[in-house]
Amino acid sequence: MDNEKQNDCSNGINAVEHPKAKGFETITATELMELEFEPLGFSVHSIMPHALLLCGGAGKIGKSWWAFDACISVSSGTKLWDFDTTQGDVLYLALEDNHRRLQSRLKKMEIENKDISRLHLATASFGISSGLLEQMDSFLLEHPDTKLIVIDTLERVRDTASDKSMYSCDYRDMTALRRITDNHNLTLMLIHHTRKMYDPDPLNTLSGSTGLIGSVDGVFILEKDKRMGNKAKLHIVNRDTESYCFKVEFDSEKCKWLFLGNDDEYHSDDEMLFCALIDDFLKDTWRGTATELCEDLNKIDGSLEVNHLSITKRLNQNKNLLAMKFNIGIIVERKHEGRVITISREPARVKGN
Repeated sequence: MDNEKQNDCSNGINAVEHPKAKGFETITATELMELEFEPLGFSVHSIMPHALLLCGGAGKIGKSWWAFDACISVSSGTKLWDFDTTQGDVLYLALEDNHRRLQSRLKKMEIENKDISRLHLATASFGISSGLLEQMDSFLLEHPDTKLIVIDTLERVRDTASDKSMYSCDYRDMTALRRITDNHNLTLMLIHHTRKMYDPDPLNTLSGSTGLIGSVDGVFILEKDKRMGNKAKLHIVNRDTESYCFKVEFDSEKCKWLFLGNDDEYHSDDEMLFCALIDDFLKDTWRGTATELCEDLNKIDGSLEVNHLSITKRLNQNKNLLAMKFNIGIIVERKHEGRVITISREPARVKGN
């Protein structure tokens, strides 16, 4: 190959320059649709999947109180607000606290009737590049039934070199932490700070670059209505679940965030229209396949932009909204003939399922 051709084949795509390069390992769409995957797991049903999550909020707003409450609920197998939990061991890295403060917090919270023996606390750890991942691997080897790990705060474990752009550093650190959720069925939640600058989109207030948000599976933002007030909104945006905006209020006596309900204004027009269509369609109980459901829905609204491949996902993503606002329950079962969907009117609201 002459010099001119070598120059044309630069940037790492020349097979001569990279004799060990292999072709892509691909799977056809047909083969993919024939695979069976385990359903998405949750440490807190509907809202906290087994994934890498960020929880942000202004300093001293009460993020740690909320995270601690979640840890207590998962470790004891009790509900967090109206949502069921999957009981298991929990590791809470309280890296801005000490044992005295943690004990004081536990005394203030309602734990008398809860078994918190599976909640493990630590006030020090190594950094991401200096042993943190190995520490978590060791803990998980000893406690294989762990469902939730909380790092409070993310900044305390970021010790990697900042010789690249902020985006590159954020993405690199999140990729390193993702190894834990890739290898274990658990939730890894990172407590983080938001900037003081106002933005109508709460996700844009997270401190850091877009690489931080783009490399995690979900973001929780706790945002107070007034700095000195006790009411707030908890925004939840996950890749694989419905989005939420909860109204919450801090109880200073119990030192817990109380659930006041959904902020319906947060749901997109598309979500509301889809759920309203299901509500209009459903008379009593409907049971059938995804293809049959699409055919029936299209008779009501031919502009519905879903097909038999996406309708099940859309139902699952809006399951909580359908239950809480429209009193509709969704069950998806895998039978020999394929997935069977059951849609029914419920005598009471279904929450946390």
